[in-house]
Amino acid sequence: MEQEENFQRYNVFKINIEYYFIFIIVLVLSILGIVMVSSASIAVGEKYFNDAFYFIRRQAVWWVISIGALLLFSRVNYRFYSKISLIFLLVCIALLAVVLIPGVAPVIGGARRWFNLFFFNIQPSEIAKLGLVIFICDSLNRRYINRMSFKNIFWPSFIILLVVTLLIFLEPDFGTVVVIWITVFILFFVGNVRFPHIISLGGIGLVVLVAYMFMEEYRRQRIFAFFSSSSHSESINFQINQSLIALGSGHLLGSGLGNSIQKYSYLPEAHTDFIFAIIGEELGIAGTIGVVVLFIAFAFFAVRICQKTKDYYGRVIAGGLAGMIISQAIINIAVVTGLLPVTGLTLPFISYGGSSLLTCMIASGIILNISRQNFTIVKRSDGEIDQE
Repeated sequence: MEQEENFQRYNVFKINIEYYFIFIIVLVLSILGIVMVSSASIAVGEKYFNDAFYFIRRQAVWWVISIGALLLFSRVNYRFYSKISLIFLLVCIALLAVVLIPGVAPVIGGARRWFNLFFFNIQPSEIAKLGLVIFICDSLNRRYINRMSFKNIFWPSFIILLVVTLLIFLEPDFGTVVVIWITVFILFFVGNVRFPHIISLGGIGLVVLVAYMFMEEYRRQRIFAFFSSSSHSESINFQINQSLIALGSGHLLGSGLGNSIQKYSYLPEAHTDFIFAIIGEELGIAGTIGVVVLFIAFAFFAVRICQKTKDYYGRVIAGGLAGMIISQAIINIAVVTGLLPVTGLTLPFISYGGSSLLTCMIASGIILNISRQNFTIVKRSDGEIDQE
């Protein structure tokens, strides 16, 4: 007992092993993204903009900005976000509402999802994912964890979730909505929300998602075609079929970087939603397995950070943001490999898209900061140092 009283604890702003691994994984994935976008976008850049390097230059600029954001947010104390969570979320909701106004945002592929700001396109739904996670974490920390009643999680967390996802539904962007709902339920799990409450909210969410899936004809066709082998379904599943051709033609080591055939107008969205297929074609099974292993490692070290974080608020934010990135990666890879119907989601850190890359980098930066802030040294009475 006397020896225990001699222990001295120091909360120091140092770096633990999880910080290094998360940082290296994010850096490797994002650099791979630059390389693969450079390869996959040449044909489409030449075709639509008469400039083979059109997408490469834009992604390179976004990468520099995103690396800066990663380093910045790794330094900002994550507890600060509790003070601005409501304001940040209201800004996100306003942007989601404005993007739906006819004439304000361009219609691309039948959807209004982007603000066209000179050199860049900004996607508010990507920013809203961050805002929603931060707000719900703050709400759980302030209201629910001290009194675990259903109303404390239903309002305002679940009501706000419905409002945000309804606005994203209207764009329409079903894939992002699915990621948001999965992320929130991961967050509820990490945040020790009572199981009956999770089931109740999950039932409401499932009804909403299923209803939305069948509201539009093209979504119904995608779902029916996914489970059908008719000649009609072949045309609807054209993108998935071309993706499987790309993956299959890569064999073990691939055709070589830059040697993809499918990127030449055979596989739509080769540099965005289906870039994983181009990785499989050019880098083979070895390349695709490498990417999957990196995402698994990211998830593993993020879970380690959650386990080591004693602060409830930090733990749920780390779990929510890591869940957001990993769930999107799983869905994207499942779509590209034909395990799920097409949803239109990017592969985190790798696909072309500045908003997606920036959001993932900011989320990773916040996770890194949580890791730094919760690094503890215990100095024992015998002079030895323990780390937690």
